[in-house]
This record gives sequence, C-alpha cells and structure tokens, in this order.
Amino acid sequence: MPIDIYSNPELVTIAVALLGGDTHSIDRENIAVKVNEIAPGRFNWRKYTDYIDLEAVSVALRDARKSRYGGLLVGNSREGWMLSPNGLRWINMQDLSNVLVSPATKYRKASISASRETESARLRTTNAYKLFVEGKQDNITLQDFYQFARINEYFQTKTRQRRFAIISNVVADDATLLEVWLALKQCFPKEFER
Repeated sequence: MPIDIYSNPELVTIAVALLGGDTHSIDRENIAVKVNEIAPGRFNWRKYTDYIDLEAVSVALRDARKSRYGGLLVGNSREGWMLSPNGLRWINMQDLSNVLVSPATKYRKASISASRETESARLRTTNAYKLFVEGKQDNITLQDFYQFARINEYFQTKTRQRRFAIISNVVADDATLLEVWLALKQCFPKEFER
C-alpha cells in the first residue's frame, strides 16, 4: 500500500514496530528518525524542512495510544513507547511492502513474530503454565508468577509494566496462554498494582 494512506498515529505505530517495540520500549527520538525514513517530510518543520518536528511526532504517539485511534501503542515520551496487543494485531494485518525497503527493515518485520514465538515458548515451559493446564491453578505460587512474568519483588513499577506489556502482546493470539495470564492477574492482583 502507498505510505500516504496511513494516518500519523499509524505511521508512528509502524515505526515503533520496526524498531522492536513489540518486546521493548522505544525512545521518541528514535521513533522520529524512523518515521522520517518511512514518510520523509511528513513530520518535518514547515519553514526548516530538514528538521524533524518532535512535537508532531509526540502528538501522533499520544493519538496512537487513544482508543479512538485503535489503542495501537502504550507508553509515554519519558518511559518510551511499545505496541499494545491491538497494535501488534494491526501491524500483523498490514502489507508493509512499500515501507520495508531496506533488508534490515524486512528482517525486523520477520523478527517481530519470531521474538514473540520465542517468548511464547518460554511461557509454556513455566511452572505456572504447567500447573494451569493440569487444572492445578490453586497450586500456583508467587514464585511461579515471578518466573512466568520474569520479574521479582524488587522490580520497579515501570519495569513491571514493561514486562506485563510484553507478555500481553505475546499471549494475545494464544487462547491458553491468555487464560493463564488472566488467571495470574486474578490470583496476584497486588503484583499488578505495584
């Protein structure tokens, strides 16, 4: 599809995806540079057209977070931006052949699903997953939850939220993993409030 059919929130979502935003937070300035590569001039100043307008990129990022634009991203300019589960689904439905002009960019699109598969496989090896599928959900301990989420009691709120966003992206398309994740949220609600 031609790049000009995408809205600004969709363009920054594509940039976040290409920069690895399915598994980690991406800085606003890196997004600005990538979106300028994808859609040259779209986010530039009017008078000094060689400069990227960070405020225009920030507005598009905040819009991409809003539900009326699909809730494609999570995060903020201070902590960084990641794909939401909706954003990941949206990216996977797009034909980005016009955007994926460089070999590195084409590789990144393919690695988005590969990194999710790796994390999905890891989640299936955890004790929490095994206990859940065996019907022994009541035996899942806090340590099992920590292993599943790859956190511990010392993780700060923003680091926890980043891990939780990654897991939410990974489990979004796997019914069993999603059930496990939802069950863990119910079993350990205080861990999500910290």
